[in-house]
Amino acid sequence: MNKKYLSIFLAASFVIGAFAACNGEATSDLSAFDDGATSTSEAPALELENVVDFVLEVEAGRDVKILQLTDIQIIDSSQQRYEGRLHSWSIDWWAPEKMEFAAWRYMREAVAAVQPDLIVLSGDNVYGEFDDNGTVLQALVAEMESYEIPWTITFGNHDNETRKGMEWTCAQYIDAEHCMFTRGDIRNVEGNGNFNIGITQGGELTEVVWLMDSNGHTAGNLDKNMYSAYGLQKGQIAWFTQRNELLKEYNGGVSPKSIGFFHHPLRALGDALTVYGYESAQNAFMDKYGDWGTFTAFTIPENDKGDCGAMNSDPDRYIDANYQFHNLLKEYGCEGWFFGHHHKNNASASFEGVRYTYGLKASTYDEYQDGEVGGTEILVGADKTMSVRHVYTQFKTER
Repeated sequence: MNKKYLSIFLAASFVIGAFAACNGEATSDLSAFDDGATSTSEAPALELENVVDFVLEVEAGRDVKILQLTDIQIIDSSQQRYEGRLHSWSIDWWAPEKMEFAAWRYMREAVAAVQPDLIVLSGDNVYGEFDDNGTVLQALVAEMESYEIPWTITFGNHDNETRKGMEWTCAQYIDAEHCMFTRGDIRNVEGNGNFNIGITQGGELTEVVWLMDSNGHTAGNLDKNMYSAYGLQKGQIAWFTQRNELLKEYNGGVSPKSIGFFHHPLRALGDALTVYGYESAQNAFMDKYGDWGTFTAFTIPENDKGDCGAMNSDPDRYIDANYQFHNLLKEYGCEGWFFGHHHKNNASASFEGVRYTYGLKASTYDEYQDGEVGGTEILVGADKTMSVRHVYTQFKTER
């Protein structure tokens, strides 16, 4: 893969202007694309490069393999910004020369096991507070590039904390040869890195992969399009709706299959997990008597639904509490959405036809569940119903 797969990024005047400047009301009226010759002229047929930001071609006749690596969250203890910020034991364990031990070996094992067509890093890729000189991110990019496999990223709440700044951070991904990343239309859409990838097989669009910024950054900065509030902003919802309408138009009136990634879990996942006895005192999941529940860790037993994984901690919060985004995923036929953020959780379950999945944490930086480190394999394709499998690495995860 090289940068020839980068399509012409949709300009604000094309995406936003054509849909009434993000007023929150999506429309599939394509009259805005007329060349102005006559008032009755038909809009030109949409081409693939008009509806996706990148195209990844995969050979026909087989499943497309996507590997999610989440919350790598690399820490360089030598860049501790504030004295006493780290425990004494972690200064040694997270020294810069320990990246191989704490991250790379787990990632490489997952890549070798899956042999993916695309790798997705779903946020908190580095712990920016411990990377003020940028060497951690550069090391991560070098490691990812060494695989010579197309890869992409979405931001978590810690990625943008580095004092190197947002523009520099984005440039490291944009300039990487095998990385599919664009900052997106930051003039009109909140967050950094809202874009999509079209997967084609035999010249046909078989899957769309969405990447979005679920915000919640520790240090919000509107000048850098960084928002401290967790969740999707109004402009992002409008953008997602508008791009899906374009995709449906391109695809003959039927939404193409899709999956998506951002960092924070949706409220709908909690609903999906209630069938396994999930209760939470923190997130308003109440029992039938209206009493607050008390979280108990649990593992999802193997079943014919394809659910899997475990919940080892109670999430501090969910986003999309009003199900607005969940309902859009249903409307546009999205097969599943993937996230991270809560390092010890890797549950996967379906709610109202959409599968929601915590990816398996890919390193032993910061908090993790012993024995539950690796990656998450996602299979999609022309004739494939999406399936999910966690790939647990064989290395011991003891410190």
